[in-house]
Amino acid sequence: MKNLSLLIFLLLISSNNLIAQSGFITEETTVASFKMGSMESSTYSYFSENSYYSKMDFSFQGKGIARLMSRDIENGTVISFEDSTIVKINYKKNRFTRQSFSEFLAEKNSSEEDQSEDQSDNEESDKNDPEPIVSDIPEMINGFESYKITLDDSENKQFVWVTAKEEQSDIVKNMKEKIAEFERNWGSIDINFSELGMNENAILVKAVFTDEDGSFEYNLKKYALINAIPEMFNMPKDYKKVKKLKMF
Repeated sequence: MKNLSLLIFLLLISSNNLIAQSGFITEETTVASFKMGSMESSTYSYFSENSYYSKMDFSFQGKGIARLMSRDIENGTVISFEDSTIVKINYKKNRFTRQSFSEFLAEKNSSEEDQSEDQSDNEESDKNDPEPIVSDIPEMINGFESYKITLDDSENKQFVWVTAKEEQSDIVKNMKEKIAEFERNWGSIDINFSELGMNENAILVKAVFTDEDGSFEYNLKKYALINAIPEMFNMPKDYKKVKKLKMF
């Protein structure tokens, strides 16, 4: 009887741990330089089965006339699939907006339609692009065992590193698919790894793109299981709710 009680106790502990450890946190950084200036950002994201939190610090330093565009930004986003709401936060101005999914998407689609009127399709064929080269031996990048993939063997440097064994968490993967229509980071990189002969669920660890116009570097610093939402995502209670929010 004692053994049975102990077994039930251990099962309950294991069950509670699985429930508690239901979130993932990621830390990503980007650095870029180009003719108009340079920028850097760091983004923390928390993923659970029903919610997504992000907080981004962004800095742009312009050159020449672009110096007038220099700025430092600290923004946040909360997307809840439990109550179908999206919250945008400007930490520097102590302001936030809260909208339903339908309100947010209607506003977003209207804005995108206006922009599309002035855009033309300038896509070029990628048929002549060289075949990617995958390294034979993995290396440690940002704490992850990774393979290096050379995407372009010309003078332009295009390299990415993806995990050799570690795969995307189902929680992160599923949530990213759900939030794609609400939130897209300008620095996000979408690559179909299966087309490169890699595991389609591999994790992008690093990317370096360099050409005559400038350079861009992305790094994944953290990808870890976590027990609870970190305090960094807490919005102070004295923040003012507004109808419109300038994020920049």
